[in-house]
Amino acid sequence: MRQTLENRVIDAMALLTRTTEDFFERIAGDISAGLRRGTASPLFVLHRTGPLRVSQLAEELGLDRTTVTRHLDDLESRGLVTRHPDERDRRAMMASLTPASQDFLDDMRVRNRALIRRICAGWTREERAVFARLLPRFAAEGEKVFGNASMSGTRGSQSRSRGTGRGAAERG
Repeated sequence: MRQTLENRVIDAMALLTRTTEDFFERIAGDISAGLRRGTASPLFVLHRTGPLRVSQLAEELGLDRTTVTRHLDDLESRGLVTRHPDERDRRAMMASLTPASQDFLDDMRVRNRALIRRICAGWTREERAVFARLLPRFAAEGEKVFGNASMSGTRGSQSRSRGTGRGAAERG
């Protein structure tokens, strides 16, 4: 049976999802023993954005504030984040990486770039350029379409976790 473009893309998305979830699960465990990918997700966003209000972090992750607060409680107990009142509005709390988690994630970024270079080592310069242009485009369009599509095919807003936050592909 000849595979359609759509089937090939969906199969590739499934493989990439499994691979990415396993990858982030291993990274979470490397950051702190027993840490899970979902609980570690605020770290990846804070590494990309810098300190954020808890409400902004929740929005960035596509999670409710209560869930993010639970994640931050765990991360803070592990010495990976700190929270302090926002200087502009003392009612709001800011979340920041600790120097140790900042250093780990900086090193991770270097290692991830090396892994991506290794994956693409046999590709031509043109193939790498096309992939680098089309993957983020596909991801952004996919977030709009898949994020609003229900299983019945009707359009409607759904709450979902982005796991590592927007821009995960570009951090690599």
